[in-house]
Amino acid sequence: MLIPVRRTTLFPVHEELDAKLILFEGWEMPLQYTSIMEEHVNTRENASLFDITHMGEFLVEGSQAHDLLQYVCTNDLSLIGPGGAQYSPMCNDDGTVVDDIFCYCYSRSKYRLFVNASNRQKDLLWLETHAVRFDNVTVKNVSDERTRMTLQGPKSQDILESLVPDNLDEMKRFTFIETNISGISAFIARTGYTGEDGFEISCKNSDGIAIWEYIMAAGKEFGILPAGLGARDTLRLEASYSLYGHEISEEITPIEGGVEFVVKPTKKEDYIGRKVLETQLNSFISRKIIAIEAMDRGVFRHDQDVYDKTGEVWIGKITSGTFSPTFKKGIALALVNSKYKVIGDEVLVRVRDRFIRGKIVHRPFYDYHPRSK
Repeated sequence: MLIPVRRTTLFPVHEELDAKLILFEGWEMPLQYTSIMEEHVNTRENASLFDITHMGEFLVEGSQAHDLLQYVCTNDLSLIGPGGAQYSPMCNDDGTVVDDIFCYCYSRSKYRLFVNASNRQKDLLWLETHAVRFDNVTVKNVSDERTRMTLQGPKSQDILESLVPDNLDEMKRFTFIETNISGISAFIARTGYTGEDGFEISCKNSDGIAIWEYIMAAGKEFGILPAGLGARDTLRLEASYSLYGHEISEEITPIEGGVEFVVKPTKKEDYIGRKVLETQLNSFISRKIIAIEAMDRGVFRHDQDVYDKTGEVWIGKITSGTFSPTFKKGIALALVNSKYKVIGDEVLVRVRDRFIRGKIVHRPFYDYHPRSK
């Protein structure tokens, strides 16, 4: 059976801008408008606006909303209060990852969630299934009612502050506000997926194009460009952010995937997968995500085989790879035998019919850059 291709409310904008379109998780989305390289560099130096409407958005409400999310998330939501945002995996009993999500707290009885596009329906079912443990909690899927976009880059605040009534200097990273953009109601969070300062925005579908156009107009003097999924991926990989289905998945735990910092053994409440994850935190695990820089010409790609420096011992696979526009070399994350994680050690990556030498380096390749005033 053919699955109908979906388009976001911003699709007319992409068509008008003559974007190069691709299918992504059933959505026809912009890969690029000019080039991945230009959009990537512009995000690092100025600011870019991305359509992320394909992602999922849920509201979790009721007196036990906090209890449900504490049970399904490995992170500890008691560490944030109203107006706070938190990243967390949701795990299976065996510690593998159902999805990684962002939780935005209005109160202990109301949260907004952003979830991955590929896992919209799976996450909804997962939350609804576990909600039956609690007396008073509802999960509402508002994904198709809302348009989502993200403004990322060092000049993001300069652009947005001319459109909102709020003092954005007071808005810290991992916080959000309900406000208006040029008089239009919008949710704005200081979160992102690029390694730069930025804001994620959600609004009613009927307001999506207007908000996009207001931001693009305000950003003209700051060098704003629209950017597609191509730059979004190279930016997140330079920042060493995990991509669901690559560094974390239903076969890879957060500990193996390099996001152990969002598994909280001090959390009071029980949560799904806790026993396995705490065991992994306190013992040797057989495989781990590492970062690799290419020492030769060539580009690493997903699923390529990684060997020790002799080329005789297979140690794992590339989970994500690209050419880094910032560092002008191939970079990759790889899931490998945990014995091979010493910074500076060489590995070999099989690229078609030859090996490319790589060096194990610290993560991230690119450190998060907060706004400089």
